[in-house]
Amino acid sequence: MKTPKLALLAASLFASAIPMTATAQKADLLTYKPLEASAPKSLKPVTNDKKVPVIAWGADVATQLATSNGTLAGVSLYREDNFPVQVTNCLNGNSPYLRGTLPMILQARKAFQNAGTDLVVVYQLSWSNGGDCLVVRDRVKSIKDIKSVAVQLYGPHEHPAIKVLQDAGVDPGKVKFHYLPELAAPLDGKGDKIVSPPELFEAQEDIDAVWVISPDAAALTEGDFAVKGARILFTSKQASRIIPDVYAVRKDYFEKNRPKVEGFVKGLLKAEESLRDLDKSSGEWRKLMSSSAELLLGDAGLVGDTEAMLSEAELVGHAGNVAFFTGQGTTRSIETLTEEIQVAFDKAGRGIGRFEMPVAGWDWAALGAGLKYAGEVKIAKSVFKSTEQAQQKVEEFLLENPELDERDTALFDFTVPFAANQDNFDKSDAALNDYFSQAMNMVDTYAGTTMIIEAHADGYLLTRLREALQNNDKVLLGKIQKVLRMSSPPTQQTATLLDRSLKTKSAERAEALRDAFVDFCEDKGLNLDENRIVAVGRGSTAPVYENADTPKKRAENRRGVIILERLEVLEVGDDVKIDF
Repeated sequence: MKTPKLALLAASLFASAIPMTATAQKADLLTYKPLEASAPKSLKPVTNDKKVPVIAWGADVATQLATSNGTLAGVSLYREDNFPVQVTNCLNGNSPYLRGTLPMILQARKAFQNAGTDLVVVYQLSWSNGGDCLVVRDRVKSIKDIKSVAVQLYGPHEHPAIKVLQDAGVDPGKVKFHYLPELAAPLDGKGDKIVSPPELFEAQEDIDAVWVISPDAAALTEGDFAVKGARILFTSKQASRIIPDVYAVRKDYFEKNRPKVEGFVKGLLKAEESLRDLDKSSGEWRKLMSSSAELLLGDAGLVGDTEAMLSEAELVGHAGNVAFFTGQGTTRSIETLTEEIQVAFDKAGRGIGRFEMPVAGWDWAALGAGLKYAGEVKIAKSVFKSTEQAQQKVEEFLLENPELDERDTALFDFTVPFAANQDNFDKSDAALNDYFSQAMNMVDTYAGTTMIIEAHADGYLLTRLREALQNNDKVLLGKIQKVLRMSSPPTQQTATLLDRSLKTKSAERAEALRDAFVDFCEDKGLNLDENRIVAVGRGSTAPVYENADTPKKRAENRRGVIILERLEVLEVGDDVKIDF
């Protein structure tokens, strides 16, 4: 990761403040309570519908462009990263709009209902695609090792922190969450309190992990002021369908001013396309980056940091909004995400209730009229040019490391059992359907990963044959000769042929399982780059049980494993070796 000026400034502030004063500095730790508990109980009329909030995020550059080029004439933007303050402003009528991630909006809904109105989600700006990071200490080898984590309360990282733990098989209720009021380390010096997650991670060795934005991740892990042993374990580059940024509007305002809100959405759609087509070497681009840096970061000179933030936001445009609001070509619609978020918060002891989130119900075909990119289909692309190239890279690595356990490197994995001598996989089989549904949701959610479908064979007979050959055990060799129906005792050549046979069989199974999974995704309407799905036959090189001396153990060795790997970090040249 290239360290931007913003990260260097944050790092220098860490160094100047925390190491010398950590013992005297008190952390402003917050106790979780529902957001509505501290929100105003009454609703005031909207007095300024031209005032619109933004946050320090790259996608908001498009909103800035919409105001500067006249697409949203008269609109005044203000930055507010403290979400409860945004909620208060909206309830008090200072703006009809809320700007946040979908989980933040869901958490705020009850406050608006208590005040006599509701919220309506009207537009998706982006997905986070690298701008949000999970930083851990060196004692944390995988997500499963996390026992404590620091996050901003009601911020963009609370749900991802829960979601990633749950997907790794960790009960978030057993992880200690440290909540703080601010998202990022302050850039204007420190007071007498630690107010942000990165500061707390720097100051307290007992914090295993912290969710931060990328400039703070760079400050914590790079350079002279980095936390010793800290590293980035996970980013939204891998989980690029977990954090959707949206706009919501007060329902009472929406019902009276639907055409105005539709005009606001239309303006954002136009601005997204204008930003996409803007010449990055032009004066107009430099002017936009400077004004956006002033708005989003408080310093017009932080142009490089603003460009970096923009590169880590995947603006979705018209096509992405159609997918988000209708579910067309994706499992990551607002409907499925709303349920997922509610279940996650509930299991983590932060229940927000179960409900369907109100949406605007736009005529997306009408909104797409006149837009240049309205008909495009967006698919998360593999880093590999072909499935064959991806498979070659993975197999080269496994050849060099034949006994590697897939759980050493995987983000997530789960096992699919095989029947003895199974060659075909019926995608309509109920049990297999459940595995495929789980895999489809994972590959769509973690859209920056490569899915490896491995097949493992039962190598018990090969193991015993090698033992018999090594010990010249003629009795055992005779038994194996009968099992293999050979006319003469088995030899070393027999072991070699049996090893090859197991690898060939497992490769065929892996390919059959992959093909069945790809067909399953196509039948479900998922837009999927097939190059992200790699089939690998492992033979008997990575057994669950080395001595599989019972039918049950042999059945567990004979399996498929579906793995998500962080292969997006590779430069895909022929000389590249996988080191995951």
